[in-house]
Amino acid sequence: MNEKKEKTSARPEKVFRRGAIAASVWRRQAPSGFEYFDFSLSRAWKAKSTGREGYSLNFFSDNEEDLAQVIRQASSWISEQLSDSRETDFDDRRDSDELMTMS
Repeated sequence: MNEKKEKTSARPEKVFRRGAIAASVWRRQAPSGFEYFDFSLSRAWKAKSTGREGYSLNFFSDNEEDLAQVIRQASSWISEQLSDSRETDFDDRRDSDELMTMS
């Protein structure tokens, strides 16, 4: 079978942090070629006994405010990117229309 895999960049486009909580925004591409953004959430941790560090996809109830904040920031950033993209598309169409009327 020849399946197309979702193209994922190795690095996030943007990361929002608050305390140990982070929202990483990713640029994705669907098999159809459609590009979009989504975000993932993580919590940094460090073991006191060993000093070992890592990231978890699990959260505690006291992470609620930090989670809410980074979710709002990531969502707003994505909305801004989409808005900028729509404005650029509109400007490109308008420029094209003006060139056609000049001909």
